[in-house]
Amino acid sequence: MPVNTSPRQRDSLDYEEDPSATDPRFIFGFRSLTLESSGYEQHEPQDDHRPFAGTPDPATNRRKRQQRRGDSALKSAVPFQYLSVADGDAFRLVVLLAGAGSAPIECRVIWASSKDPRKDYRCLSYCWGTDVRDAAILCDGYRFRVTQNLLRALQSLRRPKTNLLIWIDQICINQEDHVERSHQVSIMKHIFTHARKVVVWLGEEDDRSKKLCEYAEKVRIIGRGEDSPKGPLNRLMNQRQLQDAMQKLLQRPWFQRVWVIPEVALGRLTDVVCGQSTISWDNLVRLVRDTQPPQAQGFNKQTALLGNPRQRIAIITQMIASQRRGLLHTDITQLLILAKSSQATEVRDKVYAFYGVTLLSTHPDYTRSIGRLYIDIAQYYINSLLWDDYYSRWHGLSERQRTQQLMSILYSAGKLHQHLHLPSWAPDWTYAWYQAPIWCKTDSNVVTGTGRDEWSDGIRSDYRAGGERLGTFDIHENGESFRQLRISAWLFDTIIDVSETAPAPTSIVDAISPASPSASTVSLDSPTFSYGRDFFRTATGLVGMATRGIANGDLLASLLGGDVPVVLRRAPAQGRKREVYELLCECFVQSADVMDGDMIRNDETLAKDIVLI
Repeated sequence: MPVNTSPRQRDSLDYEEDPSATDPRFIFGFRSLTLESSGYEQHEPQDDHRPFAGTPDPATNRRKRQQRRGDSALKSAVPFQYLSVADGDAFRLVVLLAGAGSAPIECRVIWASSKDPRKDYRCLSYCWGTDVRDAAILCDGYRFRVTQNLLRALQSLRRPKTNLLIWIDQICINQEDHVERSHQVSIMKHIFTHARKVVVWLGEEDDRSKKLCEYAEKVRIIGRGEDSPKGPLNRLMNQRQLQDAMQKLLQRPWFQRVWVIPEVALGRLTDVVCGQSTISWDNLVRLVRDTQPPQAQGFNKQTALLGNPRQRIAIITQMIASQRRGLLHTDITQLLILAKSSQATEVRDKVYAFYGVTLLSTHPDYTRSIGRLYIDIAQYYINSLLWDDYYSRWHGLSERQRTQQLMSILYSAGKLHQHLHLPSWAPDWTYAWYQAPIWCKTDSNVVTGTGRDEWSDGIRSDYRAGGERLGTFDIHENGESFRQLRISAWLFDTIIDVSETAPAPTSIVDAISPASPSASTVSLDSPTFSYGRDFFRTATGLVGMATRGIANGDLLASLLGGDVPVVLRRAPAQGRKREVYELLCECFVQSADVMDGDMIRNDETLAKDIVLI
């Protein structure tokens, strides 16, 4: 008889007692007991079925009968319902029953404690593919709807003779219960850190992915540098084929999903699976690091955008190192890059996905306003960097690193990069990167074996438009929804002409010379950096480019401590006593004095405190 309810357990994670002694869910057979014979389908009378010549193989007939019975049971099964709540220390695990071929997937659900799981289990990291659950499996004898991609993953991972214990979010969390979902996200760190292994499912294999896995294994065994032009590696794949296979693999949907970041970062070991081919995460990282992407003309989002697949792998690798050294992640630059470049059906997950790997104190709440959540998170990070000594000491952040991370928040924001109604200084995590950034580099910069934030130093731009020293940087609250950022800035020019084509420099323009260390980074005629941007001329004759949407009358400013200039717009007065501005976007100005910060460095009195709303 099914057990209909369970008492809601405490939400506290203070483990002061053995949960198995008090929580009935951890007792064998908690969910239901049954007298049905479905558990004995494999046991049939052992008559002498030895075939005569020309007669069908009885083993084939037996498999067909089992297939028909499984299909019939799946079709006639009652829809699954969650009869208990996953709260307190409890989380569900799936027992994937043995099977093979096209036989229906069958599984059971059991309970475990996030404090002390008693059995070895794996965690599945995959892409839902779609929200439509148009496939089905048998779960505890009931029909459970799943997505097609999960069904294919289970068919690939299922073992022919032994069961597999695995955590799968689509089954183990009641996705319709926002309270349960929020609580399970809050204990996700415990679920993944206790798992024996994380299994990444990239999808079905093809010729490229299969050969790529074989290539990675050979590299691990013989070493890449020892191979000759006609050696075993080149016989398997030449350089062009390797680049193409790697590019195709990194374009798979898994690499764009936000939840894969903490899933891999928190796991002890990770295997990457394509169909029946497997490669370890470390081998994949090594292959990505050593394989150069193919050269492409014009704007190439695979290399030009922040959070491109190679850069994502580099960031995740450094986050793994942080977790293995017991360090919570504090590099806001990385989290902003990953979150804004990731796919998430639930946009709150752009923040909540990082709950288990950061110092975030905001408890997941899927009923919370999205705009309010984003503002609170931005304010939390800013205040933590400015005022929380423990926050900075945890990773030993230098003053330079703190300044860089504060500025990365602003460069990720701006009215021209927002869908939601937010203060102009707050990032909108629903607005994906679509331009090559000027404020930092998009290199992969794989830094292995370190748990500190050295990764970000490698991607910082060569520009120092605001000098090295941070000025005023304070958030002031005026009611629940009105928050202002007071910051030190040098307003040095006004835009008087905006065009879709690059203007020619004039004699007034102090153009960046070829000898400048940053000359090769950005230029007005670069198709990579001009994509999505308009060109402008200023009142003093400077030329530059900024995000499409700037207008005549907008102001150019250098923020103290910032890498590149920004574009500001005067906000309507509306009875305010002082002039306030909206942050629009970053910009590039073709002037060494501006981009290298020579003028502001020589005279910081040029800067004044302004208010951004």
